[in-house]
Amino acid sequence: MDEFGEDQFICPDKEPLGRLLDDELAVKVQEAVSNLPPLQREALVLFEYEGLALSEIAGIVGTDVGAVKSRLYRAREGLRNVLRPYLETNRELNTSREIVTLERA
Repeated sequence: MDEFGEDQFICPDKEPLGRLLDDELAVKVQEAVSNLPPLQREALVLFEYEGLALSEIAGIVGTDVGAVKSRLYRAREGLRNVLRPYLETNRELNTSREIVTLERA
């Protein structure tokens, strides 16, 4: 690992602004997940981040699959509402980048 520079692990296709926006969005997602109600956060983390099946989550938290589905739905809706401004801005910036790329070609 000492032989490789820090820059060699950064995706060369990403422009600095794109990396900065991705990093900012990652922080906002982490904050939004942290602010979810505990049961919703638990279900979301176990499903999305740990990759557990709904039935496994239900067994771990001591409820049925329907309750886990409901918690996941509410968690995703909450995240969607909180992150909407960032996602819409990101979409606008992506469109602008595509236009700039097409103009250069």
